[in-house]
Amino acid sequence: MTDPSRIATPFETPEKFTISTPIVVLGIFVSLLRERLSQGAESTPVLPWEWVTDLKTTGVFVEAGFNENMEARNTRPAVWVDYLQHTFGKVSIGDQDQMPLYMPKRIEWFFSLVEMDMVVDCTSPDMGESRLLAGYAQEFLQFCADIIEAGFGIRSMSPIILGRTTPYEKDRTLYNSEIQFRVGYERRWMTFPFASVLNGVSMKISDSSDPETYFRRIALRE
Repeated sequence: MTDPSRIATPFETPEKFTISTPIVVLGIFVSLLRERLSQGAESTPVLPWEWVTDLKTTGVFVEAGFNENMEARNTRPAVWVDYLQHTFGKVSIGDQDQMPLYMPKRIEWFFSLVEMDMVVDCTSPDMGESRLLAGYAQEFLQFCADIIEAGFGIRSMSPIILGRTTPYEKDRTLYNSEIQFRVGYERRWMTFPFASVLNGVSMKISDSSDPETYFRRIALRE
């Protein structure tokens, strides 16, 4: 198992690290899985793969799902991290840390809990290798869930589910063992007065004889 001390927090304290986009969450899990499979990561037994930054020499790919078009994926095992749904929960005006409205500039603050469904595809030309790689990835994510939550701004992680090993739908020459789980994180944002934007649209509509035609032309680029 990976030594937890090797999983460094991005900042001195977790409170200083906030997640702003789902791509950040994606990057967190790509980085963690790379660390798990990197040279020097403690493991018993020793893992048969080793991730290095050089794509030409790495023993295993660990990439975001949108990098799946790499040709070399057909010859080496790989871990592809992606997300499916990304859902905002109930939106609150303000939160316990700040006032909901800053009157001098009419800036409003909002807060919501966001949930993301994560998917990790563990692929290999060999069915058994795909399953073995996925097993290590599942155990790592499950065993280190509390550490990940504490160090990377993740509010919650669901149990890590490992499915069956099947032919990979994106490349039938590969086998895939799919891991799924859900993460939650806090999202805060602010809005500035929107009246000027609405007024600008209203003025352009007033210059058009038919507002419905105006918006249709914008949508269809007519």
